[in-house]
Formats: sequence, structure tokens, C-alpha cells
Amino acid sequence: MATSLNNPTPGTINALLGKLSDADPDFRFMSLTDLNTILTKQKPDFLQHDYNTASRIVDAVIKALDDQNGEVQNLAIKCIGPLVSRIPTTVVAPTLEKLTMIKMKNSPDNSLPSLALRSAISALPKPVRGIAPTREVVDTYNIISRVLIPRILGFSTTSNASRPMAGEPQGLLDEKSEVTSEAVDVLIEAVRCFGPLLQPLEVEKLQDVVVHVLERDGTSSPVKKRAVVALAILGPYLSPEVLNGLINKINTALQRPKLHPVMLRLYINIMGSLARSIPHEFGEHLPTLLPFILKTLGQDQLQVQLEAVSEGNDQASVEFNEVREAALVALDAFLASCGTQMRSFTEDVIACCLRYLKYDPNYSMDEDENDDGDDEEYEDDDEFGDDAGFDDDDDASWKVRRCAAKTLHTLISTRSSDLLDKGTLYSEVALPLVKRFDEREESVRLEVIGTMALLVRKTGEGVIRSLSADEQDLLQSLPESRKRRRQSSGGVTMTSKAPYLGATGLTSPAREEVPSTGPRADLSNMTPSIVKTATKLLKGKQIPTKQAIINLLDDLISVQHGGLSEYFDVIMQPIIEATKVSVGATGSTSTTLSGGAASATATTLRVAVLAFISDIAKTHSSNLFQQYLSKIVAGVVAAVQDRFYKISSEAIRTAEELVKAITPPRARLTSKANKPELHKLYDIIIDRTAANDADVEVRQKAIQALGTLLSRTSTHDGLTLLPADKRQAGLALLLDRLRNETTRLYAVRAIDNVAAHSSTVGSLDPAWIQPVVLELCGQLRKSHRALRGASVQALKHLITSPASKGNLSADTISGVVMAIQPVIAANDSHLLGPALLVLAHLQQDIPQLISSPNLIPGLCELLKKNIAGSALDSLIAFVISVGQAGVGQPLMLGVLNVGVAGDPAVVGKVAGTLFVASNGSSGVDINSFINELRASSKAQDTARQSLALAILGEIGLRLGAQSPITPEIFLNEFNEEPDKVSISAAVALGRAGAGNVSVFLPMILSEITEGGSQMDENAGPKQRSKQYLLLQSIREILHQVVVSSTDIGAYESTIWELLFAASQTEDNKAICAECIGRLVIIDPKTYIPKLQALFKNPSTEFRGVAVQAIRYTLPDSDESFDALLRDVLFEMLLTVLQDEDMVIRRLAMTTLNSAAHNKPDLILPHLGQLVPYVMTESVIKPELIHEIQMGPFKHQVDEGLEVRKSAYETLYALMETAFSRISSLEFYDRVIAGLRDENDIRSLCNLMLSKLIVIDPDETTRRLDTIAECYRKILSTKLKEGSVKQEVEKQEEANKSVLRVTLLLVDKTKTTLPGANVVGASNQAQQPVSNPVWQQYWEWVNKDFERQVKSLREESKDLV
Repeated sequence: MATSLNNPTPGTINALLGKLSDADPDFRFMSLTDLNTILTKQKPDFLQHDYNTASRIVDAVIKALDDQNGEVQNLAIKCIGPLVSRIPTTVVAPTLEKLTMIKMKNSPDNSLPSLALRSAISALPKPVRGIAPTREVVDTYNIISRVLIPRILGFSTTSNASRPMAGEPQGLLDEKSEVTSEAVDVLIEAVRCFGPLLQPLEVEKLQDVVVHVLERDGTSSPVKKRAVVALAILGPYLSPEVLNGLINKINTALQRPKLHPVMLRLYINIMGSLARSIPHEFGEHLPTLLPFILKTLGQDQLQVQLEAVSEGNDQASVEFNEVREAALVALDAFLASCGTQMRSFTEDVIACCLRYLKYDPNYSMDEDENDDGDDEEYEDDDEFGDDAGFDDDDDASWKVRRCAAKTLHTLISTRSSDLLDKGTLYSEVALPLVKRFDEREESVRLEVIGTMALLVRKTGEGVIRSLSADEQDLLQSLPESRKRRRQSSGGVTMTSKAPYLGATGLTSPAREEVPSTGPRADLSNMTPSIVKTATKLLKGKQIPTKQAIINLLDDLISVQHGGLSEYFDVIMQPIIEATKVSVGATGSTSTTLSGGAASATATTLRVAVLAFISDIAKTHSSNLFQQYLSKIVAGVVAAVQDRFYKISSEAIRTAEELVKAITPPRARLTSKANKPELHKLYDIIIDRTAANDADVEVRQKAIQALGTLLSRTSTHDGLTLLPADKRQAGLALLLDRLRNETTRLYAVRAIDNVAAHSSTVGSLDPAWIQPVVLELCGQLRKSHRALRGASVQALKHLITSPASKGNLSADTISGVVMAIQPVIAANDSHLLGPALLVLAHLQQDIPQLISSPNLIPGLCELLKKNIAGSALDSLIAFVISVGQAGVGQPLMLGVLNVGVAGDPAVVGKVAGTLFVASNGSSGVDINSFINELRASSKAQDTARQSLALAILGEIGLRLGAQSPITPEIFLNEFNEEPDKVSISAAVALGRAGAGNVSVFLPMILSEITEGGSQMDENAGPKQRSKQYLLLQSIREILHQVVVSSTDIGAYESTIWELLFAASQTEDNKAICAECIGRLVIIDPKTYIPKLQALFKNPSTEFRGVAVQAIRYTLPDSDESFDALLRDVLFEMLLTVLQDEDMVIRRLAMTTLNSAAHNKPDLILPHLGQLVPYVMTESVIKPELIHEIQMGPFKHQVDEGLEVRKSAYETLYALMETAFSRISSLEFYDRVIAGLRDENDIRSLCNLMLSKLIVIDPDETTRRLDTIAECYRKILSTKLKEGSVKQEVEKQEEANKSVLRVTLLLVDKTKTTLPGANVVGASNQAQQPVSNPVWQQYWEWVNKDFERQVKSLREESKDLV
């Protein structure tokens, strides 16, 4: 039988069809099953050339739809889709006719024909928007137009009759027939699949018949709901005239003085549905229609309703609630889809939402009395839960209140950027929300709490927390490279600090100063009311409510970095009780709510409470919860022992934060009093770390917590908190976990933490250090990159720790050197820097280390590769250690043998540093380098010249005033053109001059001003070349001066004037701007005002240089400079963003871009004024586009392209650092516009979309249809014949970028391909209309770009 199904013949088909008439339903069912298997597995052209067989199958399957057995009917529906996709086109029309004409005789379910029709329509070939339809698609549409649409309407659109002629069958939606929701779904499926090909008249008639269905009195509620969906599906295909007619119809109906509430609700639902379906088109009519919605939600009608309720009119109450619910849902849709048009109605919307947020006619309570109620009264109220003596069937006003809260939620999510700055949300919305926390209906209460939590989170978005005084002191003690991004001066720098600050809780948290005005000040003022109301709810019994309140309080302390210090006495006791909540507690819910309490259970509540305690410990002083510490620890210990891994792992994280809070350096004064609690935490952490039966995640977090505990008790202040035997047991356990594959990475990080804080000699046992060091060395050979990186950091901290000094045996050191040599050979920048610092530290104690086998050859090979940044700084540190030990001669010989095989600048820096550090023991002298320079100059060996110059420059820098090197040595190497040697000489002159400013700088300034005319634009090429080279020298001097803080005050004024004079030459502008920026960093009080004045200088050149100079100061400046720049940067940027010169505006945006990356706190408060100028520059300006003639060809030139690129780059930078401060609606408009711009801008917008789907998934989802249209246009672009290779590659890359973002958007939005079977179609039909254009685009991509999509998916898997 299997063979006959795989290769069916007409005989096989006939045999199956014969069994469909069998009296036994089992035979009929099995026959249909086999037939479905044949139809599903065979090729698409299986029946294309067999008209007779196809017709017989169609007749048999349609007959089976009226089978007496329900399972046979369902299977027949399942066969319709595969069957219709394989039959000849000539059979499709009769099939659809039969499906529309079938009369059910044996089955009471009259919806089956409609279900079969939907399945058939979905299986037919469909048109794709933006792509010319194929002949097959056109033929299929013609069948739909000729057969199906007249059957839906009840008349043909080709005739003048608008009603059925005699003899024609009734339409599916005819007023004489009983319309079902399944019949409306047939229309929905037809429009969804063939909407792009529908003729305007067909669309108009379909819209008319749907409206008639809606307005018909006898239409049931489910049918009306589907009809509203049908209108939304038709929306994108309505012509402007038809849409205007529909809007006018709605407008006229709404103006009727006594419109029935049912029809009013219907028209409101239509408006909300259209707003989601066609936001841009509908938005134009919003100013006309919205007043009717606002009037419906007005105070007058509410007052009339309250009077009717008092008179006992229950039916009026039901209708009133339904209409207001629909109106608020429509408002929510308007805010989400037509945000720009809704701006002018913001105050009215807020008033309506607040009015109905407290609408509860059956439960009246004065708001002032509500505030005065005490806790005991509230606990009594909670006994009745949500019922309060009412049944939802009797009182549905809670639905209105919930919709009001949801609408406020949408308003806050879409308009927080401007309404927070204006103070509207806190002055008008926040307090009413807090007052409604005592809402009796839980679903409404959760929505209200969730809305308030969103407002709190929005308040904290984009805020850069200032450092406390203790943190600033700690920051000052960090290495220079940690404070600002500067090139190291080359000195060896050792640090035992862990590579993080906030996560370790090294300082006691302090409440940061709240601004006097603004959103955070408003939140601070609102905090007492929030806490007071929240505390009452925490004493209730409803688990979802308690979880929502805890999440709200957690958001509150996260935004304020504390803020609950004054309320500990009222908050902590219910929080402690919540940690003990039993799993059998009642009150769980599975309703999806924006309040974040979806599926709240006792378990999720306990996890939320533990996370809250963790954040409390992280953000509040340990002194505050001292009296509650024993109870908190008891609750956390009990939670750690819980069998559910999520509770246990979260409890361990909380225990870790408690350890940080009760140990030094945070708790220096009270740490001894906390010893009993610390020991309890130690015992439970040790227990979970050693438990092999515990979940892997639990063990991993326990190891991390153990590392924190041991590190805090290994410092000088914390050494007495933990007995030595317990510390040794903990360390031994870490070593054991280091040898376990599943816990190795976390054990390495824990050891790193311990080693970084073990500052006391003897705090680590030598017997433990030796095996740990060797184990860490062994991990450097593993393929796990994260493990290698963590191991090398731990190795660095362990070897450089004072606790390890003198405790490493010769064999261990040899093992370390052997393990590091492959790291050096691999030149992995992630590992190389720490590895070289390990060698540098060991070299200080063991001079003969450099003589280790293969070490010098390995270092020399490294110099032949590309090495820079922190790895080069570490290499310099090691070289200094070798030189100072007096054993640098072998290394110097190796470095010089590398010679020009490496980068001359790098090799020169290493050789020069080694020479100075060796103090004459390197085996060479300065004269040998000078002679090498002269010899290579005669031989014109440019590589050797550059190397010799780099060595001499480094020697001059490091010897300083003791250097015998004179400026003439470098000046003699200047050539007429700034070639490689000349540039090397200029840089070397600058480095040597930085070491001996008093000798070199006057000489350089004299040379640059010699002759006077050199500063003029008319100076000769030779003079301009020399000027450019000397400017390179000045730049290098200024760079080193910033690092070393050398005093050049006597020369600053002269340099300033020379730089501005030299900047008039085009080639000098960039370097002069950089030098000016460094001068400003050196003496900001003097030069910031001068620079600010230049922003209004009449000279375009001066303004341009000034803007660039500010940009160069932003990456390298420090805190003192920022304090001076803070007051003037905004005014500077505002001035140049409005400059009349397009080039100046482009430079201004690059400066704003740099500020967003490097100094976001300086510009965040002013983004509301700066961003509009950037968005204006991102708009295409037709007046800047013109055609030029190039031979026989004409080309379009867009002079505004570079400015737009800068604008989009700036928007991208602001999106990453301060998206919450930008109006998302306008921002998305510019991103969508960028998708229609030039290729470079499109690429940037694609990158922005890939991040926006994570930053703001809701708004991105709402824009999917527009994105789909832009992407379809890009993918449909066809190059001309004979296009060059570059154009082809450019187009391929553009397509790949679009497809890559498409896949990301699909994954994040859970977009799925519609199933061809009836189940899938049924599910889809029941879903609300959402992004139909995107859905069709995704289907098209899967069909036409299947190979590329599959390739991109494979690439993403490989990356993971």
C-alpha cells in the first residue's frame, strides 16, 4: 500500500474514491487519510494534466464535507488545501462554485463550507506586493473575481445591478441570508490573499456589503466583530474616495442626536480597527473624528450615567460601560498608531483616562478618606478580595477602568520623552494612579500598578548616575588608563583591583543628590505616597498584587539608586514575611497584564522578593537594615535550601549582595557585629557549592557568591571575620570546582575575585596558590575563549597579589612561563596584555626569567605582528622590568634583529624604552643609533631610517633633559614632501621634544615661523610641507604633555596663534584642530572662552576648526575639564547646529556624535533642543540635488548626502545612549525615511532597526508594514544589463543586509508563515489584524529568497 501511495496511479485514486461511499465510516476515514497523504507528498504538478481525475477527487472530497461522521468531515476540510493547490486551473472555478453552493443535509454545522472555502483560497497562488503577478496568479484572481466575489456579494460587480438577479444564488453576506462569522472569514481570506489585485469597484462593493452587515439589526455580536476585522483588512486597499466616503458615513452617524449605544460602540470599534490597519491614512481624519470619542468620554455624559445608576437603570449601565470601553480601546489604538496626530489632544486624553480610571458607580469612596485609612482597615477590606459583594455579570465597570489604565500605559510608553520634561505625567497622572492602587478588582489594580511602574522606569531611562564621594576617591586611586582614555606614558603599572567597580559594592551606597526640578525631582516628591499605599497592599493576601508592588518598589530604588531609607520600618517587615510565603498560597493568575504580574504564583512572588532584597542591599547603607539582618538572613537561608532551582539561585544572588553589604569596606564599623549572620551565609553557600546534586545554575551562583565572601574576608579589615579553617575550606572547595568541567569558568572568576582583594601577606596558603596557578595555566590551552580570558585575568591578579609574594616555587614559575609563551605566539589581544603583565611582575623578582628558553624569540616574533593598545603597554612594562634588572642585552639584540621586519614605530618604541631602562647595560649606545640613521639616509633605506628615528625619539622622550639628542638630527631628515621618513622624523622630533620641552619647543616654533610667509596660503610647496611636518611634532608634544602634565605655559599663547594661522591651509585643518583641542585640555579656563567666541567668528574656516577642536577634546578630557565644559557645550552645539554653512553643521553633528559616545551626561539634559536640528538635517533637500554632465552621461549629484550621513550617524549614537530622551515617533519617521535613501544611509538604518527591536519592540512592531514596503522595494531592485562588478556586489550586500534584519525582526516579533491546513487558517482568522503587509512580505521572502535566507540562518547558528 505504501508503494501505491508514493506512486499513485488513476486506478489507485479510483479505488480510494470508491471507498468514500462505503457505509462504514472507518473505511471512509482511512480512504481520506490515504488521499490526504497522496495530495500532501506528491509534486505540485501531480494532477495538472489529469482533468478527469482531479474533478472526481474534488467531487468526492466536497461530498465528504456533508458526511454524517464528524471526523470524516474534518479530514475532508484538511484535504481541501493540498487538493486545490494541485488541481488544474480549469478545475479551480468549478471547485469554488461547488463549495459556495453546497447545502448541508447530514450535518448540523453550516460553517463547514466556509471553512473549506477559506482553506481553498489560502492554498491558491497569491500575488506579492511590489512584484508583477505571474500568469498563474492572474488566472487565479480572475476566477476569484468571477466566481467567489459575486458569491460573497450576492451579485456580480461587472453588471449594473446592485442586488441579485432572478435565478442567482444568495450571497454569503446577503441581507436575506443568515450571515455567520465563518462567511465573513471567507471575505477576510479572499482580501488577505488577493487584495493587491482587487479592482477598485470590487473593493468598494466588498466594503459596502461589510458595512451593511455591521448596520443590520439582526447581525449577531460575533459576526460584527469579524466584520470590523474585515473592514480593517480592506483598509489598505480602499481608494481615497472610498475611504473618505466611509469616514464621512461614520462622521454623519456620530452626529445623530440619539444614536443607539450599540451602533455607537460599533462605529468606535471601526475607527480603532482602521487606526491600527491604516494609521497614516486614518491619521489625516483623526482631528475630525476624535472629538466624538472625547465627547463620549466627557464629564457631561458620565454625570448623566451616574444619575441613571442611582435610579436603578441597569440596562443603561451595561450599554454605557460597553461604549466607554470601546472608546478607551480606540483611544489606545490612536495613541499607538497615530501618535503624531494625537499630540494636540494630549490634555483631553489624559482627562478622559483619569475620569474613567476612578469610574466605579457601585463602590463610592472619597479619595481624601482613602488616603486617611489605616492599615487595619485595609486588611479588613482585603478579606473580601475582588468580589466586594458584586458579580462581574452585574458590574462590568472594571473593564472600563482597566481600559483607562491601559490607555495611560500606552500614553506613557509613547510620549514619555516630552511629557516627562514638561512635568505633565507627574503633575496630572501619577497621583491619581497611586490613589487607584486600592482598586477592588485585581486585574484593574495590576494594570494601574504596572502603569505607575512604567512611569517610574521611564523616569530613570537615560539617567547617568553620578558617583558618590567614596566612589570618586576610589576612582582616583585606579590606574590612569582607567580614568581617561589616554596612551600610557610607558611606566609599569601594577594594580590588585578587580576590573569592575559597581558590581563589587566596594563603597557604601549613598543616595545621590536629586535635582531641584525635572522628572526625578517629581518622582522623589511622589515616593512617600507610593510607599504608603504600597505598604498597605503588601499586607494583603493577593499574590499577583504583592508581586506587582514589589516590582514597582524595585523599579523605584533602581531609578533613584536607593530612596527607601526613610521607609525601612514600614517596608521590611512585610518583605521579610513574603520570603517565607508557602507554595500552597492562593491567588495566582494567568492573565497577561502589562503590570508584570502575569502568571503570578507563590514561587514567582518569592523570587521577586529575593531580587528586591538584593537590590535593597545593593543600593542602601547596611546600617539601615541592621535590626532586620537576622530575619533577612534567616529568610534567605531558607530560600537557598528550596528545592526549586529558580528560588535557590535567586536566593544565593541575594546572599552574595548581603555579604557585600555586611563586610568591609562597606561595613567597616559594624562588620564584627555581623559575624554570626556572615557565618550562616558562609555555611549555606558552602553547602550549595559542594552539593553535587544541586542544579548547575545553583552551583555556579554559589561559587560566585563564595568567591565574593572569601574576597571580602581576605582584606586587612575583613581577615578576622572568618576563621582560618573556614577560609581554607572555602579555598579548597574553589580549587576542587576549578577541576570540574561544568563549574570551571565560575570557579576561575571566583578565584580572580579572591586574588584581586587579597592584599594581606599570608592571607593565601602557599599550598593552595601553587596548584591553583598551575590549573589556571592549564586553562590557557583550552578552546573556550571566555575561560581563557578569565583564567589569564585570574592568573594576573593571583601572581601580582601581595599574598603570593615569595610563595611561588621555581617549578611553578617555569610552568607559568611555558603556559604564557603560546599566548604570546598566538598574539590574542584579549589575553596578551594580562599575560605580559604577569611576566613583567615575575621579572622584577626573578631577573633570570628573560633567559627562559624560547621567550626572547617569542617576543621578537610578536614584534613582527600587529600589536597596539593595552597589549603594547603591557609589553613596554615587561621591557622596563627587563631593563631595570640589568639583563636587557639579549633582548635588545633580539629586538634589533627584528629591525624593519616589524612596525618601525612599535619596534622603535620597545628598543628605545629598553635602552633607557637598561641604563647603559643594553650593549649599545646612542651614537650607534645616530650612525645607523645617517648610514640608512645615505643608502635611502626608508624603513631603517624610520626605525632609527623612532628609537631616537623614544630615547629622547624617556631621558628628558639628560638626552644628548639635538633637534637637528630630526630636522635634517625632513624632505620636500611629507613622505614616510619625514613623518617618522616629525613624530620622533615631537616625542623627543616632549621629554625636553625647554630645548626643543622653542626650536620648533622658530622653524615654523621662519620667514613669516610660510603661514600664508601662498607659501611654496616646500614651505607648506615643512609646516605640516612641524605641526605633527607639535601634536606629539601636546599629546605627551597632556599625559605627563608637563608645564608649557610659557609657549601656549604662541602655539595658539600659530595653530590658527596655519589652519587656513586646507591640509592643516585637521591636525591644527587636534592640537587646539589638546591645548584646551591643558588649560581649559583660558581657552574654552576663546574657543566659544570663535563659534561666532565671521570666518567659516575659524568656526570649522573650533568645532573640530571641541570634538577632539571629548574622548581624552577628564572630570575637571568636564566641569568647565558642562556649562558651555550645549550653547556651542546649539550655535553651530544653526550655522548657515552646511559644512559647519556637519562638523557640529560629528561633535554631538562624539559627545553622545564619550560625554553623554553633558548633553542629555538638552537633547530636546538639539535633536530637532539633527532630524532636520536628515531630510533630503531637493535643492541640493542637481545633474552634471560627464561626457555623454548625466549623473545626479547630491551635495547634501554627507550632511545626511552625519545626521543619521548622530541619531544612531543618540539611540544607543539616550533613546528615552528622544521622541520615538519622529525618530522612527526618520529611520523609515532613511530606508528609502542612499545605500550607506540604508545600511545605517538597518543597523538601527536591529537595535530598535530590542530597545522599543512595541513601536518597531507597529512600523513593520512600512518597513516591509521599503524592504520589498530594495529587494526588488534589478540592475541594468552590463552593470559593473562593484554595482553587483553593492546590490548583493544591500539585499543581504535587508534579509539579515528581516530575519531578526521575524524572530523578535514571532512572525510565522500561515499554514495551508484548515487548523492554521482557522487560528489565523481568529487573530486580530496585525501587520498584514509584513506578513505578505515575509511569505514572499521565504518563497523568492529561500536560498539566501537559509544561508543567513546557518551563518547565525555558526556565530552562536
